[in-house]
Amino acid sequence: MVRRSVATLLMLLASTQGYSQEKTRISALDNSQWTYNGNKTMCSISHEIETFGIAEIIAEAGEETRLEIKSNELKKQVAYRSIYEISPVWATGSEKPIYDIGMIDFSPITGELVIHQAGSVFDKLKNGTWIKVLLKDERQITDGVVLSNINFLQPAEEFLKCRNNLLPVNYQQVRNSEFYFVSGSTSVSRESLRALRGISEYIKETASISKVLIDGHSDNRGRTGVKLRMSRERAEEVAAALIEFGIPHKMIQIRSHGDRYPIADNAQELGRKKNRRVTVRLIKKSAAG
Repeated sequence: MVRRSVATLLMLLASTQGYSQEKTRISALDNSQWTYNGNKTMCSISHEIETFGIAEIIAEAGEETRLEIKSNELKKQVAYRSIYEISPVWATGSEKPIYDIGMIDFSPITGELVIHQAGSVFDKLKNGTWIKVLLKDERQITDGVVLSNINFLQPAEEFLKCRNNLLPVNYQQVRNSEFYFVSGSTSVSRESLRALRGISEYIKETASISKVLIDGHSDNRGRTGVKLRMSRERAEEVAAALIEFGIPHKMIQIRSHGDRYPIADNAQELGRKKNRRVTVRLIKKSAAG
């Protein structure tokens, strides 16, 4: 392994084009580490940047891979500028902007920079290039944060295995779901069944859910007793699907409301369609157990 001191490394970086006007933050090569952590809902590899902060590549269930950089030093910056792939200090090559990324969220208040849809950043590190993120401080001076791929490959392989086995959804996506019904019907659609299967997989794999609340609703057509019965049967059909997919009956609580809580105008067909619904809410276990 190539080993250089921080001072030598920064001297080499400063000698390349574009570094002369930058204050560059990077870990010493002989102390550069990436650490993997993961489960069924989230995978990450983190990298400590000495005297600066943490960079973390994160893949969350149901979401694109993202890059997060957190540091109190970021509170001194005023804007994100750009992100590049660069050659290691012992190799020759020019800087290349990385365009195939998503939205950038930068908050000097919290000291966080989040680059969404950053799968290409992970791929470039895995393939041997380094990453440089440029920021601008209040004096309009550019600061650079460099991520090397030293000791990256092994945790990257673990990260890939974890990412390939993530659940299809995360808690925010399934915590409150709605399923709609044809007028006069209690049948759960195929599309709804697929979504319910995803919810059940999340519940079984995470073990963080204590209760599933199922509420049935109807539009305003028909007698009160009919509307209550229809909303109850729809909720029971949804519950039956979850039970078939492996959710214990004791976790499920069913309630029926008839047309008492409309979310749209029952005078319009589109509104009545939205009101013929069953909601599924997931309740997490409390911290106290």
